[in-house]
Amino acid sequence: MRVVLVLFLFTLIQGCQNRANTAASLPKSPTINYFVDETKYSIPEPEAFYSLTQKQVIELDLFLQKEEISKLPRHRQAFAFLQSRLVNFNFQGENLFASESLANGRGNCMALAMLTYAIAEQMEVELNFQVMHTMPLLLEVTDKFAVTSDHVSTFLYESAPKKKGYFSGGNRIRIDYFPERYDRGGKMIERNEFLTMFYRNLAADAMLNGELEHAYLLLKKGRSFAPDYGPGINMQAVVLRLLGDEEGAERLYRYGLEVSDNKITLLSNYHFLLSLQERQQQALAIKQRLLALDDPSPYKWYLQAMDSMASNDFVSAKVYLKKFLQNTHYYHKAYYDLAKVLVRLGEYSEAKESLDLALSYSERDKDKHLYRAKRQWLLAL
Repeated sequence: MRVVLVLFLFTLIQGCQNRANTAASLPKSPTINYFVDETKYSIPEPEAFYSLTQKQVIELDLFLQKEEISKLPRHRQAFAFLQSRLVNFNFQGENLFASESLANGRGNCMALAMLTYAIAEQMEVELNFQVMHTMPLLLEVTDKFAVTSDHVSTFLYESAPKKKGYFSGGNRIRIDYFPERYDRGGKMIERNEFLTMFYRNLAADAMLNGELEHAYLLLKKGRSFAPDYGPGINMQAVVLRLLGDEEGAERLYRYGLEVSDNKITLLSNYHFLLSLQERQQQALAIKQRLLALDDPSPYKWYLQAMDSMASNDFVSAKVYLKKFLQNTHYYHKAYYDLAKVLVRLGEYSEAKESLDLALSYSERDKDKHLYRAKRQWLLAL
């Protein structure tokens, strides 16, 4: 079982401010002409995600009546209930609704965050979410796309935070169900973006099942809550391309690049679309924008580097890996990957330096042995 990391925070810490876009300030989302018979699919309303059964509500109420629990502040009561249910929890990669997670004792990170939301909603406890930048967990790869996981931390507050979008509030609890050593906190998000993320996860499930039209409708519904959510825009564009509506996909890519803070994957997939259409001059312009982009989200650069290496584009891979290492200098495997890229480019001296750094940051004997062996091979050239 994965350890649940809980941090009790009492100080005021200013962090990344959530961008205050309103529907009025955003450009109008493009018209998409692709037709889907919506009567063929059941698209859930958000309330279905976090609604508990009557039996579960009674179970929660009985727990809160315990003498040792009733004396606690409300947000700690909520955490105590969650903690009691996570003892034998099966942390599987399933996007379950809150009632399903609670009944079956399993779920992924987003399902558990939704369960936390459900408990907080039932108890009227203030909460907020934080996007975590984590080493991408590759869930599945097909001949059309790769799926990676989302990761959020949840904050439960004793009282409502005074400044929405900040790491603020006096007494609060941070819950992270999948803590990793290299995790980095991103921006704080509120209910609407979190719901959009959950719809996106459900759409990913539909895509892996070959249900592209179902995925399209899930993404359409999700984006109605956060129209400028970049990953949602990107996935909807990918789905449209796979459905054959390349014009609609391009409209979404252009819209996403205008409104979203998350531009790396949008630019990458837009470049792929233009390359498929043999619009080489425009594809090159988008590729140059991607190479020049300054984005602090490190792990997206790592994914771009892996994709470029797989395509034998080692010049781009070198750029992406160096962008990644600017913000995540302690990740030893990236230095090893960079060394492999530099060898392919004939830059042996730099490759040796990169392996030296991989050695200095690695801890496991298995990794050290690999890096030393590659270093010896380089010295023999």
